[in-house]
Amino acid sequence: MAKVLLYSVTLDPAFPGREPVHPDDPHQGKFTQGAQMLFAQSAASDSFGVHTLTDDPEQADLIVFAELGAEGLFSEWVRHHPWVKRYREKTFIFDVGDSSLPFLPGLYASLRKSYHSEGRTRTGYYLRLDENPHIDFRPPPEEYRYLACFVGSLANHSVRAQFRQIASDRMFIQDTSEFAQRMLYMSPQEKQQGFWPDYANVMASAAFALCPRGRGPGSIRLFEALRMGRCPVIIADEWIYPRRVDWPACSLSVAEADIPHLGEILESNLERAPELGLQARKEWEKYYSPEVRFHWLVEDCLSILQARRLPEAIAGRWAWRHLLNKSNLRMYWLSKKQIYRRSRRIVF
Repeated sequence: MAKVLLYSVTLDPAFPGREPVHPDDPHQGKFTQGAQMLFAQSAASDSFGVHTLTDDPEQADLIVFAELGAEGLFSEWVRHHPWVKRYREKTFIFDVGDSSLPFLPGLYASLRKSYHSEGRTRTGYYLRLDENPHIDFRPPPEEYRYLACFVGSLANHSVRAQFRQIASDRMFIQDTSEFAQRMLYMSPQEKQQGFWPDYANVMASAAFALCPRGRGPGSIRLFEALRMGRCPVIIADEWIYPRRVDWPACSLSVAEADIPHLGEILESNLERAPELGLQARKEWEKYYSPEVRFHWLVEDCLSILQARRLPEAIAGRWAWRHLLNKSNLRMYWLSKKQIYRRSRRIVF
């Protein structure tokens, strides 16, 4: 049994990213605290009852920072937190960023193969306070309206751009590039009455949910498909699959180079779609549903601890080698610029 201190840097009163609460905000300004809040709720309803929460960093076996991006593109505010500096060997992060570098051990939703380490960094998943309420289990229909569907920006990566060539009556492809930013900031009423239900209805009408990589190799659509009970089609050569889930039993994997043949691949697996979709829901219930997600978060962190071969004080410094990549270095300085604009502080 582990005692876990579950936290977010956005809970600190002095956190510089705080903004005035808009009167129409249903989350009362707590969006950036969403992952921490959802894990805390999961701990309260944990069906395993093995691990417990604590507020004492000294007594905690694990300190887990659950973050949604406000901590900086490269976890700057977490890395400079007093608990991280004092309790480095038992501190972990749950990170949903698309461009995050593994400066801290933990779970990353969009983990690249080159960043993976059994004793330090593993693949997590996406967790948001504003999850689409219309994404929930729907039994497979007697007849699917679409062979496959994708609703999202095609401008985020060249893999997605190829979908323009495969759109057809059987493959529902909707490019949201033109209104992607507006979509993020729609009022809750707009989302409830328009985009959210339409998005869910399209996915429910398709045999397969296309889950291509975007800015990062991970895809939130993958976990939405699991939740709804639709077979995800994972198109992300660089992504590391999370452990435990029986992926061959609940999903299809298609190489990025095979996108031109996607229709043929899916047609050949159409008869399996209901079975794969139902198993997808079962896997979501076992590992990602609210009643179990806290338990498996802790188990993953404990597993990383057991597999650790180098002290984090050493392994953490080795992670800085990723800044030798020009793209990463450019994003790193962009993060510094964003932090300075918000806080008037330079944080490395």
